[in-house]
Amino acid sequence: MFGLQASGAAASWVVGRMGTDAHLYDDPDDASIPELLDSRFDADKVDALKRLLALIAQGVDVAHLFPQVVKNVASQSLEVKKLVYLYLLHYADKRQNEALLSINIFQKDLSDINPLVRAWALRTMAGIRLHVVAPLVLVAIKKCARDPSAYVRKCAAYALCKLCDLIPDENAALEEIVDTLFSDNSPGVVGAAAVAFKSVCPSCLPLVSKHFRRLCETLPDIEEWTQIVLIEILLRYVIARHGLVKDSLLFASDLPTEIHGVTDSDAVASVPTQSDSIVNGVSDTISSIMLFRHYIEQCSGSSDREGNNLELSSVTANNNDDVTILLKCTSPLLWSRNSGVVLAAASVHWIMAPIGDMKKIVGPILFTLRSSPDAAYVVLLRYLLFGFILLISSMHRYGAKNNCWRSTRTIFSGTFY
Repeated sequence: MFGLQASGAAASWVVGRMGTDAHLYDDPDDASIPELLDSRFDADKVDALKRLLALIAQGVDVAHLFPQVVKNVASQSLEVKKLVYLYLLHYADKRQNEALLSINIFQKDLSDINPLVRAWALRTMAGIRLHVVAPLVLVAIKKCARDPSAYVRKCAAYALCKLCDLIPDENAALEEIVDTLFSDNSPGVVGAAAVAFKSVCPSCLPLVSKHFRRLCETLPDIEEWTQIVLIEILLRYVIARHGLVKDSLLFASDLPTEIHGVTDSDAVASVPTQSDSIVNGVSDTISSIMLFRHYIEQCSGSSDREGNNLELSSVTANNNDDVTILLKCTSPLLWSRNSGVVLAAASVHWIMAPIGDMKKIVGPILFTLRSSPDAAYVVLLRYLLFGFILLISSMHRYGAKNNCWRSTRTIFSGTFY
């Protein structure tokens, strides 16, 4: 009986692998690969390239075949060209000099009638991380950023992320490309442009101002992981331009009106010792501002090194147009299937929504806690941190004692670590 079951399982395994390339992973090391690469038949070249990629997937170094693979980049077969590009992307960093020999082919493929070929050529060019090639890649990205195909424009946005550190003197040109991509009609391109913005010019918030309303309206339609990035950008822009909402939970907790106008440098210079801060209410408020700023910058994916610190001392009304549209467009994302999107959207409401609207995020947060343990852990840490900040604010307001502060700090440090 057990023999019949074993035979049946083996037969099912064989049938399941028929018509696939799974057999290449069983015995990919074929001595005939060099001969197949030199064959005049595309089918032989495809078989050889698939075997090479199978070896790469298993951790085998096949860089010694680079010259034989590169010469097939000019093949008219789409399948051969695709496999060659995948191989080149993997070894472009290790064999940069040999990869330079294919630059002319890549530039020619940028004008191919097939958008897939144009996208593959751009991705491979961007993968050759040489300063001498960077100007050519920049020209290619400018061209592809206005390509008729949305897929090619999306690849152009992601190529910017690889190029920005090679040509730091071309920030103006890179920002111009990001500006072009932000005005694109395709949601996929806009999402990729948000990723490029975060890598290329995260502090250039005036660039967001030109497209703010349209970016908010496009937010529900872009890909999930790029939604997180775009929410961070929009949140930081609103806070930098308008400050906190007067009726929000953050502002209502401990931000009296007499401290408006305090800058970062003033706050740092004015923060006294711990014993003095308990007595001095204004200094307590400044400390709270600094805590809030740290939390918001963590939520919005920013930091002080970006050179664009948040000014939390300014205040705006809850009927501000930018705040209203941001809250409106992030509300549907509270019920996203992606826990990261839910967390990002909920952070916007934590920071910007009036206290009366905070009930909107309770259900989504509780629903997120039912997901994987890892996601639930991250969500709990984020809102435990937020509650911790509000607790410190209350302690400052009501004159908490030093031992209370030490006890709370010990409890929360044990919780986080």
